[in-house]
Amino acid sequence: MMGRETGTTAPKTASEPRTALQALIEQTLTRHPGVREAAVTPDGAGAVVVLDEMYGPLEIREDLRADLLAAGHPADPAVLSVSTLPTGRPDSVGELAAELGEFASLSRYEPAGTELEAALADRLAELLALPRVGALDDFVDLGGDSLTAVRFLTALQAEFGAAVSVVELFAAGTVRELARLLAERALPADRPA
Repeated sequence: MMGRETGTTAPKTASEPRTALQALIEQTLTRHPGVREAAVTPDGAGAVVVLDEMYGPLEIREDLRADLLAAGHPADPAVLSVSTLPTGRPDSVGELAAELGEFASLSRYEPAGTELEAALADRLAELLALPRVGALDDFVDLGGDSLTAVRFLTALQAEFGAAVSVVELFAAGTVRELARLLAERALPADRPA
């Protein structure tokens, strides 16, 4: 584990060898201005971070992904935001997120699972000028606000013929839940499902 303020590294034991990917992820995160401290899972599939209050886990996840791609590593680790790092190195961010519940915020990219999810994610990414939007990404976390919601929902009604209110969009939160809501409203047969 590294802390940006101290620049110190937590002691490693023989049973905890660091992989090159793990070291790269940790170095990348600790250089990020929004990350105060970071710990990476042994397999490099996730990271636990303490964030500056001006940053969110989704932003850190996407910045990390871009930096890793620029370094020639196609890894896409999940990012779990916590108020303090756990003692020891986490085995999995998923297990830690379940253990911490509401005291942690997990951001992991999941690609669209249906054509409708993909269409919604593409429209939202285009509207918010983002390189990608995942099926589990939250509208507000992506930077969506009420004005963006109105523009997005107007485009959805024109394209899919189904009306969704701003309240329903904010309640659905994610692309996946919005797709489920639209599917329940029985989209016409000529539209993606």
